[in-house]
Amino acid sequence: MTVAGRNRLKIKRVISLLLVVAIAYLVGYLSYTNLVTRQPGGNTEPFVVWPGKPLERIYKDTVPNERRVGQPLEVWCARNEYEGCVFGVRANVDVHGLRLEATDLVSENGRISKENIRLSFIGFIPVPKNTPDTPEEELERIAPFDAPDPLLDVETLDVKGGETQPCYFLVYVPKDVEPGEYRGNVTVSSREGEASLEVVVHVYPITLPDRRSLYVTNWFSLDKIASAYHVQLWSEDFWKVFEKWIAMMAEYRQNVFWVPIDTVKVSAGEDGYSFDFSRFDRYVELLFKYGADRIEITHVAGFKKWGSAEIALRGFEVTYPGGVTKTEDGSKILPHLLPALERHLEAKGWLDKAMIHIADEPTEDGLEAWINVSKLVHEYAPRVRRIDAIETVGFEGYLEVWVPTLQHFDDWMDEYVKAMEEGYEVWFYTCCNPTGRYPNRFLDYSLLKTRILHWINYAYGLKGYLHWGFNWWGEDPFGEPNPKLPPGDTHISYPGEKGPIPSLRLEAMRDGLEDYEYLKLLEEEIVNVKHRLGGRALALPFERRALEICRRAVPSITDYTRDADFLMKVRDDIVKEILEVRSRPLALVLTVPPEWKPIVRGPFMIIVRGVCENGSYVEVQGKQVEVRDGYFSTYTYPTRDGEIVIKIVKDGQEKIIRRKFKLVF
Repeated sequence: MTVAGRNRLKIKRVISLLLVVAIAYLVGYLSYTNLVTRQPGGNTEPFVVWPGKPLERIYKDTVPNERRVGQPLEVWCARNEYEGCVFGVRANVDVHGLRLEATDLVSENGRISKENIRLSFIGFIPVPKNTPDTPEEELERIAPFDAPDPLLDVETLDVKGGETQPCYFLVYVPKDVEPGEYRGNVTVSSREGEASLEVVVHVYPITLPDRRSLYVTNWFSLDKIASAYHVQLWSEDFWKVFEKWIAMMAEYRQNVFWVPIDTVKVSAGEDGYSFDFSRFDRYVELLFKYGADRIEITHVAGFKKWGSAEIALRGFEVTYPGGVTKTEDGSKILPHLLPALERHLEAKGWLDKAMIHIADEPTEDGLEAWINVSKLVHEYAPRVRRIDAIETVGFEGYLEVWVPTLQHFDDWMDEYVKAMEEGYEVWFYTCCNPTGRYPNRFLDYSLLKTRILHWINYAYGLKGYLHWGFNWWGEDPFGEPNPKLPPGDTHISYPGEKGPIPSLRLEAMRDGLEDYEYLKLLEEEIVNVKHRLGGRALALPFERRALEICRRAVPSITDYTRDADFLMKVRDDIVKEILEVRSRPLALVLTVPPEWKPIVRGPFMIIVRGVCENGSYVEVQGKQVEVRDGYFSTYTYPTRDGEIVIKIVKDGQEKIIRRKFKLVF
């Protein structure tokens, strides 16, 4: 064959190969578009709708998940609980006037009205850079990108062809709803066409209580609220707007609210200082209207800069005769204001709900100066509890509510646990720290990292949570975040046209707080059974079972699950455990060691102790165990996969209790 002939043959082969590649690409593309844009009958649709999963974010460039298209959106929740999930709308052409509408949810046993459903388009916040000092695998996305976060209060919007619009489905399940599977639909319509998404809500046979078991505060800016709605601070228009913000905070399970100390007006006269509590009272009464469990009066002092040893008392605006005002140093005002404040709180019945801040974030260098101010506050208002976010240890005798950052609690845990054992109340807080492998609620962190914070509350017995950034946005609440702080640190809510709007992160935070209530509910069910059985049942800490299940998701503060599906499974396990504890025959089991502790071979041995109804038959690993006065104990060996099985039988009813241990060979 000539050189020219060989060249022609090569060209033909290249052309043939290119044709094969082009045909394969075209077939794949047509298969994909048939899947996502065509219904039976072959009509091309303007957009495709598909369900997300709990704790998932859907971005502008997210393409429909092929396996989920045509599947229902599913959520699982208790009665008296909010639960939500994202879904996506992928535009194949420019879409105009996109609108969302829900039907009632119906089951064989009842109905959940669509009035209990909230549908939202999700807006985007630009994230130009990631949270510092964080490994890539701990970030959900690498910057720059647009983060889906605000749940917009708009009824319609347009979507460009080739982009995805994330949406949010939120349902509240009333207390009187029967458990079961409720089905309905969300209709997504536009001028170009419409589609339907089936929704299934699985209602557990448990009811969350109205009470808030965890103390939660997000600090908020009154000035930001006033400026966002163009109202004057303390005007009647301001109070109307402010109430909407307090109502939303309460709806998202906030139950501790800060109260500016300067809401107390100070006047000076011939007889000394006098105090007008009318604005303070109106403010606090509004908080209690929305279920506040505590109030925190703002700081009486501040450090000259972070980490400093120098501290200064705050100033107070004082009105003198003739209407002249002057700012006076706190050293003049506090000895008079603090006793009057304590008396007023007592007269109003608020003393046991009140706390007061000293100075924010004392470090070791500033501890002595902070203690001096704390002594002053306690001298003049000895019955008002003191609370502060702290950056060191050694507050015994000077602080009733300790709030260390999460990483400091982790690093100095022995000191804080000792304080807890001595009767001090310990919370934790997050802010611009911690970063790295710690959970926090930044825009580039997974929503799981926001939700898991309150599992940590339960796992470590921390009674509260504090964050400074509810609404401390910059010039544009929807614009680029403060470049000096991690993205999203400044605010977890946004100003809407008619009032405040929440975010995906605020939804995840509430979910975590509701998860905390699941754990408390299990704990309480166990205590109820202890009292029903009596005797030895009351002497042993069977309620530790809730902690064992919690620890499946949170083995440690940095070694928590990153798997949203697994977290939801553990939540489901809590429900199963509640139902098991309630079921007959009544029985409770305690193991030594607890389930969360890995066991090193040598050999593997587990102590099993339990209580049950008198007359019960008990087996542990297939071996009968003697029961005396409703109490049994034995030792046993787990199976190779770490399981032990306890069987209790009484009056023809049988209960199987399983425990699963991590064995280290």
